[in-house]
Amino acid sequence: MRVTACVVSWNTADHLTGVLESLAGQTGVDLEVVVVDNGSEDGSADVARRFEGVEVVANAINHGFAGAANQGVDTARRNGSEAFLVCNPDVVVDPGYLERATRALQADGRRGAVQGKLWRWAEADGAGEPTARILDTTGHLAFRTRLFRNRGEGQPDRGQFDREGPVFGVSGALALYRMTALDDIACAGEVFDEDLFAFWEDVDLDWRMALRGWGVWYEPRATAWHERGGAGPRRSALVERLNFRNRFLVVLKNDTPAALAKALPGVALTSVLKAGELAVTVPDAFLRSAADRRLIGPTLARRRIVQARATVDPASVVTRWFAPFDYPAWARTWWRRTRGRPIAEPVVTARP
Repeated sequence: MRVTACVVSWNTADHLTGVLESLAGQTGVDLEVVVVDNGSEDGSADVARRFEGVEVVANAINHGFAGAANQGVDTARRNGSEAFLVCNPDVVVDPGYLERATRALQADGRRGAVQGKLWRWAEADGAGEPTARILDTTGHLAFRTRLFRNRGEGQPDRGQFDREGPVFGVSGALALYRMTALDDIACAGEVFDEDLFAFWEDVDLDWRMALRGWGVWYEPRATAWHERGGAGPRRSALVERLNFRNRFLVVLKNDTPAALAKALPGVALTSVLKAGELAVTVPDAFLRSAADRRLIGPTLARRRIVQARATVDPASVVTRWFAPFDYPAWARTWWRRTRGRPIAEPVVTARP
């Protein structure tokens, strides 16, 4: 199977060697690798150019994860690839990942994406190897509150997710997509919604795939490691702002009013608590998010396209995949985060 792997980079020179070496070690597929660099200032593009056969797209500015991933999709189309792997730079892919994942993709012509088992890159021993297998993701979970979570995230891997099967969606940290599925769900000329810039763009694809009848499969024998940023000490005003506003944009585009009305109390409660957390911990993100109302019009335009092209009843997607929410666990997490110290927003080369 011909695959294009796209690594999206922004000031990630320290990570690129690991991910590119691990991709170079993949077998059983016809693999092309492209690094799309979003105007890095740390020499990321130069690091990528050291790898023979790796195509480098060096953007002058930061187009966001979504914009860079779309550039990777364009490269995959030019390459005549049958599948597209989008990959974070802080991922290391185990040997055989793509061979197993593509086999799962090819097993059913209506599988639009495949999720492998990702472990969190935990504390390392003296040899630089992880000392524990803590799960990072085994796919996306959807909840009636219109919140989404990585299945198994933070849990020790005791084999509880060793069974393959369908899942709601795949994590954009390392997601394998069928190219015909991406072309099928493209909206307004974009596969990844560039108005989202970064964060939630993978959930948006999950939902659009479900609305078009594409399945998503979990293959636990395809394994990889992920350091994961954008949380804990890496939280920033930009990250928090994008997470806050993109939830509403994704729901606005893909949800059905009747199903949303049934879940409104939970959606309202979690929204109010999240807004309060943001106002306390990262007030700059909360204040700036008001300016993002400009995205409502374009999102409604995309909604009309998505809903008109749906081949599956939107309400049935919610009924099948959206589970009851664990409010106590979420409240404990929310309380801990509100007591944390706000972290300053980093300098970026483009503002979404």
